[in-house]
Amino acid sequence: MRVIVVGAGVIGCAVALELRRRGAEVVLMEGYAEGGHTSAASAGMVNPFSLTPNETPALPMYWRSRQMYPEWTRTLYEATGIDPEWRDTGCLRVALTPADAEQLRANLEWIRRYDTAAELLDAPTARQIEPALNDAIELALHLPSEGWVHTERLMRALHRAVQLNGIKFDTGYPVLSLLHRSGRVYGVRTAHSAMEGDAIVVATGAWTTALLLPLEIHVPVEPVRGVILKLGDLPVPVRRILSAPVGYLVPRADGTALIGATREQAGYNMYATAEGYAHLLQALSRIAPAMLHATVLGHTVGLRPDTPDHSPYIGTIQGFERLYLAAGHAYHGILLAPATAHAVADLILNGATELPIAPFDPNRFVR
Repeated sequence: MRVIVVGAGVIGCAVALELRRRGAEVVLMEGYAEGGHTSAASAGMVNPFSLTPNETPALPMYWRSRQMYPEWTRTLYEATGIDPEWRDTGCLRVALTPADAEQLRANLEWIRRYDTAAELLDAPTARQIEPALNDAIELALHLPSEGWVHTERLMRALHRAVQLNGIKFDTGYPVLSLLHRSGRVYGVRTAHSAMEGDAIVVATGAWTTALLLPLEIHVPVEPVRGVILKLGDLPVPVRRILSAPVGYLVPRADGTALIGATREQAGYNMYATAEGYAHLLQALSRIAPAMLHATVLGHTVGLRPDTPDHSPYIGTIQGFERLYLAAGHAYHGILLAPATAHAVADLILNGATELPIAPFDPNRFVR
């Protein structure tokens, strides 16, 4: 079976590798020189809980994907020699106001159904284990199961693994349209050629809606600009993810840290603005004010592919045979990559999956 995967971000690469591992012939198509620019521009949090304000039907899939992470990244490291720097350091979700504290207490009830080690810490205890925290925090929720990867290294490892595993990696020419006949999608067209396959996987992130519209498939995906600042020369070391409603601080193995992230409806504009910097620095002052003395080493900008309910599309579109979606992962693309890859490979090769993908039905917004 030949499968064409469109899009070489974290999701597309993960899907391509899983299909190849199971014996499929795979072509990975990407319009840019390499792909994965938005994936590499994220903070790399593997965080089922800290950015999830309330219990959601997506949580079982979040949790399953988190459990896959150690083995998934270890296999990538062994295959490529590139360490994605998976670190399960945990996260402190901090409350900045009494209302935030009440929210943390409510969250603990459903989080413990997944992670029994999650616990509330009073403010002095939280500041003792993470001295960078603001003296004015109310409470903290310790989430020991959360962690992070270095996204640039992760994408380098994925692209290297694609090349080592005999996947045809076709870059530099964007897919302009999907070839279809009588309700069956059978290939793709670029500016210079057409290619046919037995199954087509659309993993095109923020560009998904435009690719599917000519087929009269309405799958809304909105680009949300996310700017992240990289900080060096930290006055206080940071060991865990520090997360709050206003933003987050994520450590790196080299002693730097990332403060993120803006959520801006700016279309496909990839420029960082002074307003975005101001927003991030205000968030930093509320989470860890000592970090205002750190050096700003640079920034990254990515377009997060958001959906109306902030959950991805994983599965098939009614009325179109052999067309599979793995797109719209919003702020959880890094977290969901291994589970999404397994689910899509299951659907293509076996016709079904045991993974809990029902909340991600691509048909839920189809008109």
